[in-house]
Amino acid sequence: MKTYAEIDVTETPIVVLGCGHFFTGESLDGLVGLNEVYTSDQFGRFTGLLDTSGDLATKIPQCPDCQCPVRQYVTQRYNRLINRAVIDEMSKRFLVNGKRELSELELKVDKLENELETSISQVTNSMRVYRESEGRRASFLRNVVEKKIIIRYKKSHELNTQISHFLRKVAHRYSPSHKLHEATVHAINTTASKSKSLDAALASLSIREPLSSIPPIERDRRITLGGRMVQIKVECIVLEDKFRVAATINSTITRLSAESGSTAAAHFTIPGGSPMKLTQPFLQICAKFIEDCNAENLPKLAVEVSLYYARVARLYRGSGLCNDNNNDKNDIRTATEYVNDAKGLLEKALELCKQPFENAEQLKKAVEETTKFLGKEWYEAVTAEEFATIKQAMVNGSRGIATHSGHWYNCSNGHPVCIAIFLFFVPFFACGNTITL
Repeated sequence: MKTYAEIDVTETPIVVLGCGHFFTGESLDGLVGLNEVYTSDQFGRFTGLLDTSGDLATKIPQCPDCQCPVRQYVTQRYNRLINRAVIDEMSKRFLVNGKRELSELELKVDKLENELETSISQVTNSMRVYRESEGRRASFLRNVVEKKIIIRYKKSHELNTQISHFLRKVAHRYSPSHKLHEATVHAINTTASKSKSLDAALASLSIREPLSSIPPIERDRRITLGGRMVQIKVECIVLEDKFRVAATINSTITRLSAESGSTAAAHFTIPGGSPMKLTQPFLQICAKFIEDCNAENLPKLAVEVSLYYARVARLYRGSGLCNDNNNDKNDIRTATEYVNDAKGLLEKALELCKQPFENAEQLKKAVEETTKFLGKEWYEAVTAEEFATIKQAMVNGSRGIATHSGHWYNCSNGHPVCIAIFLFFVPFFACGNTITL
């Protein structure tokens, strides 16, 4: 064994780390795992970039003596290895923290849904007082019912604000370091880059806005799309409640006006917009979201939002509010179009349920039940039992990523997943949109 004084640095470079410890490049390369990011020839010389898209870094490179992390840009020889480890660690933390926050938001959404369902009696009680307010019904609607409804949807507005804040926060992931990572992955995976030398491949990297040759999508959009899905769920819950409230109020007003022979205050508009007018933009948002999920290989989210689309389309057709509009035929035609579109989405959702993702069987049952209800006549009202059956099939516990431990892989759909070891090495797959690697 040679001493450092006997080593020819032109043949065997000496690497000095930021902590002050030094090693030969040959020995340190193997200790920090440089072969994880570069390809080498039979003589051990590095010849190109290694494809690292199938596996995430297990740890940040450390000094073999003091275990201090190798700092970026102090030892440029290991910058690619360090950058990969740092970016992968950021991705892991982003996924873990984002999933935890999503779970908290989902609990709040479930609580909101339960509160709206159990408090519908408040609207009924208000209409009982309305029956007794002969002669001042218009002012009663304006001063009492409208105020109650505004208060009723206050929590949903607050929850939407929280979800919007969450979506803005996760959008900050579009940073120069993330763009550099995307450019690196793209350069590795393209056929052209594989024919380049190492220097040419590195020189081609850029942190500018992606060009048409670089797909402008995130490495993993589960958290971002998961936040949008929660937002859609809130809108669906509120829209369903508005249909119930509007149907209750308008039917009572119409009946009492007919009994009294008066046409005063025959119609009532819910604060925040009529559910009939809010349906179209909601369904458009759902359709766009489903397209995004299909593009990102997220079948579970696509199926769930297809069910929300169908629930609102069914309510639009069966709420009885079509009769309150001037152009009944157009409303019925529109309702039929919505339902037909929903049936098409449910057919595709049923095909997606054949894929092995989390709760696929429960969602398949919900799709089948919803399809059956959509087949009923348009004038049949939506019953509470119908929605209870569908919602029960959709119920599934939030499953978060509880730890950074365990090995991280990319699943068969390209999503980073963590396999934590519990109960004598039983694997726990954290990706809800696939259960295979």
